[in-house]
Amino acid sequence: MGKSALRLDTRRALKDGTYPVQIKVGYGTNLYLSTGIYLAPSDWNAKLQVCIGPGSRKINNILGMLLLSINNRIAELMERGVFTSLTKEQLRQMLTNLQLNAPTVDVPTLGQYFTKVIELKTGSTRTSYDQTRKRLTEYCGDLDKVKFSDLNYSFLEGWQKQLSKYKRNTISRRMKDLKAVIRYAYESGVEVNPAYLKIDSSAEDDTPLRSLPVAAMRKLIAMQLSGKKAMYRDAFVLSFLLIGINPTDLKKLTKDSVVNGRLHYKRSKTGKNYSIRIEPEAQAIIDRYAGDKHLLYYAEKYKCFEQNCNNFLSSVTDGLTLYWARYSWANYAVDLDIPKDTISESLGHRHGAHITGIYIRYSLDKIDAANRAVIDYVMSK
Repeated sequence: MGKSALRLDTRRALKDGTYPVQIKVGYGTNLYLSTGIYLAPSDWNAKLQVCIGPGSRKINNILGMLLLSINNRIAELMERGVFTSLTKEQLRQMLTNLQLNAPTVDVPTLGQYFTKVIELKTGSTRTSYDQTRKRLTEYCGDLDKVKFSDLNYSFLEGWQKQLSKYKRNTISRRMKDLKAVIRYAYESGVEVNPAYLKIDSSAEDDTPLRSLPVAAMRKLIAMQLSGKKAMYRDAFVLSFLLIGINPTDLKKLTKDSVVNGRLHYKRSKTGKNYSIRIEPEAQAIIDRYAGDKHLLYYAEKYKCFEQNCNNFLSSVTDGLTLYWARYSWANYAVDLDIPKDTISESLGHRHGAHITGIYIRYSLDKIDAANRAVIDYVMSK
């Protein structure tokens, strides 16, 4: 772990019987650098690390300057805080090419980190990152050739301009995904260009609320329907009764998802675990469409079912889809002055492994009470 030193590498002699003089880089690097000087063992003093043969003064001056430059470079890298983060080959490059400000070998690429981040995502979030990677590839080619130092303001501004053909919220999504990948790389120890912090990735402030007015919700529930129309309406109502469970999770439910009158599932989008008490109104719908293995049976392929369901719902109220059930539940809870923290917990926006069992029980009781209050609010008239 000591400082760098000179040594004669006597493992393999050249044809003339000389051996290379090397700089043994210290600080635990196990790295040896060539000096371009070759000496016979009789011309080298290993203890003093100096040449004692012909031309020793000139040779020792050259070796001393080389050793000093290496030690100065190491001190510089340590001062910058990058010494310990460099790979062996990167360090070799930085010590042999003193003109470099950053290594060009073994450098992490944007493509590598997009792959790492995407592997951590699921559902629609993963799809979003996939789309962002495709749009970036269209803009700059192979992402495995793009280094994080390349992501300067000009690069980011140019890509944002190329995205200008899309809606503002789509542009925002693409920019946020890229920023998230850059931050992940930075937090993993990669040196990144800070220009990404200056890019505006905000979405539109006037995104319409996807909430069904309570009167319209009551009217939808009361509609006399039969056949598939009734099935499509009931799917929406069941999602609402289960605090806005999304269609993807709804289709995955099995009979094993129900334990002691509670529905247990992991949300595909976030990976968070949910436990929702099944109220009588929800149980009635579940019984109506009970499957053999799955909790619900819809008599048609689910992708077709979801599309047909949304088509029917939009014919009742323009733009209405299954996803409105979640937003509607939240807005009704606000109407009832249910505390914001309880609404957030009900929707799964607050969760932490450090929470004690007693608090979890108390939290579930609050969520159950909130859901019952929202259902009574809608069903009372």
